[in-house]
Amino acid sequence: MGKNLTLPSLTDVSTLPNRVYTILEEAILRGKIKAGERLIEEELANALGVSRAPIREALRMMQKDGLIVISPRKGAVVNSISREEISEIYQVSSALEGLAVEIFCRRCTPEELAALQQLYAGMEEQVRKKNIIQYRKLNRQFHEALINGSKNKKIKELCGTLQKQISWFQNMNLSLQGRMELSLEEHRHIIDAFLKKDPQAAGKAVSEHITRAAEAFLKVENEGG
Repeated sequence: MGKNLTLPSLTDVSTLPNRVYTILEEAILRGKIKAGERLIEEELANALGVSRAPIREALRMMQKDGLIVISPRKGAVVNSISREEISEIYQVSSALEGLAVEIFCRRCTPEELAALQQLYAGMEEQVRKKNIIQYRKLNRQFHEALINGSKNKKIKELCGTLQKQISWFQNMNLSLQGRMELSLEEHRHIIDAFLKKDPQAAGKAVSEHITRAAEAFLKVENEGG
């Protein structure tokens, strides 16, 4: 490495809020910290071995992304998303990601298409192995590739927040009987549209995929409620 290479120190306090955010976000998205649970600054500081300042900053960032709610009386509480909010999140995500994919499909390079196909092949393998956890990881990477491929900063920013919220209840969705297989088939339609260089078909395939995921999740919510 060059002598002038500068890397951030792991002890740099300016990086602590982001590191705390990542740890807490992962715990929430994986269901280790449940909806409605309080996040107490002092307990988190002790558990993570940091002061309360980076905890407080991380919590503010998480509130901005909709993962938690901070109120004067209760403090920080993991957000409990209503059925109406879930439906609205999926509707907006469907429209935005559909637009992103149309833009991406028009300018997609052979290298970018090959990367999508490689992700799809990995997802196909995980379906054969019935590995939901690894499939979910590749699924998220696939959708991130679609959104990033648009090269539209505003779409990326808005979709980034929505994707975090969708990941929250996606865990249950892909666990439904047959849903992982259907999800793979829906991703195949997206790849086919890219191969045909058909932006409208690609955007429609993504929008329908997200809509079906919403319908599957809300159906379970109805049956459970």
